[in-house]
Amino acid sequence: MIKEVAKSQTKSDMLTEFLIFILNILIATFVVRFAWNKSLVPHVTILKPLETMLDAFILALSLNVVRGL
Repeated sequence: MIKEVAKSQTKSDMLTEFLIFILNILIATFVVRFAWNKSLVPHVTILKPLETMLDAFILALSLNVVRGL
């Protein structure tokens, strides 16, 4: 994400890249919560369910940051 923002030549491109990043995180939040609670928790006994959307948001944000590095 930082690479795309740094490469953008106009403010419009920069805003577009930032909004795509935010949209990506919001979609990932719902997907991560569903996948975590329905797929991972029943099969991996040490994992606990995500109870709040904030937990899912933080996990999705962390995954995007790690993936972006």
